[in-house]
Amino acid sequence: MVTDPTQTGAALFDPFCYGVALPLETTVNAHGFPMRVITNSPDVIQTTEESWAGFPRLFTDHSLEFRVVVSDHEQARRPSDVFRRAQRHLITITTDEEDFSVGDLDRGIASFWICPASARDHEFFRNYHLNHVMYIMLWHAHMTKVHAACVARNGRGVLLCGESGAGKSCLSFACARRGWTFITDDGVSLARRSKARMVVGTPRDMHFRPTALEVLPELEGHLTPIKPWGKLLFQPSTTAFPDFRRELYTFAEAVVFLNRSAGGPASLEPLSSQEAFARLDRELPLMEQIEDQRASLRNLVEGRSYELRYTDLSSAVHALESLVS
Repeated sequence: MVTDPTQTGAALFDPFCYGVALPLETTVNAHGFPMRVITNSPDVIQTTEESWAGFPRLFTDHSLEFRVVVSDHEQARRPSDVFRRAQRHLITITTDEEDFSVGDLDRGIASFWICPASARDHEFFRNYHLNHVMYIMLWHAHMTKVHAACVARNGRGVLLCGESGAGKSCLSFACARRGWTFITDDGVSLARRSKARMVVGTPRDMHFRPTALEVLPELEGHLTPIKPWGKLLFQPSTTAFPDFRRELYTFAEAVVFLNRSAGGPASLEPLSSQEAFARLDRELPLMEQIEDQRASLRNLVEGRSYELRYTDLSSAVHALESLVS
């Protein structure tokens, strides 16, 4: 007769750590998709809810489930780099031997194993683990990444595209102070099956370079350093900036490529859809669904596309207002 070890009190053989208890759970709408996070760490729950609690559910045809195990290795240091590899529907994200995750992109399921130091650093866990895997999964299945800020006025969205340092965050902030609605400052996701060009952002945070204070002095005292990226975090509060409106999504009316040129008034120069697509395609990460993503970019640039040549933020905002007035 075979004896059941669970009935005799014998230790279970658990080489894969299946038996780690994960008693904590929360469900949020990450980027508009339901995301269930199961863990043994209050820090993981707090970071998840700081990131996405209160956002609406926009999509019902896909969901995510993340199981996050935080070890008891208190001597382990928080890593400072990330390595990602994928083949077909499988992905691995590694920071070091104490911090890594594996996921099934098709099913939207991932398992995370991290040390306490990584869990306690909410910005690190949010950017290197939680949101990092979430975005890759959604880009694989439903969304297309566009390296752009986004603001909206009168329900009409404008994407502000450009390389790092082109001024996307500063210009989107300046627009928000002039009555626009802020959607995101450095990355937007385009819903691939939306003919109406629906784009989803991350309106809770903004990230600035230290030099931003030279052109936006009103941010003094409202920026928090983020390590190890060397950028400054801004979380607009209703008390300090009561006129700062935010929304999770909008519908793209125009695509604008930023060109901070020297001298002269701000001007919008029309671009062909072919040129606009070529510029966006350069920054599209290679993934399994690449042709579906390129099709969504072509749909995006069927609207209006421009290059904005500007020097100062005020004249740039004024030029953009002509697109949505």
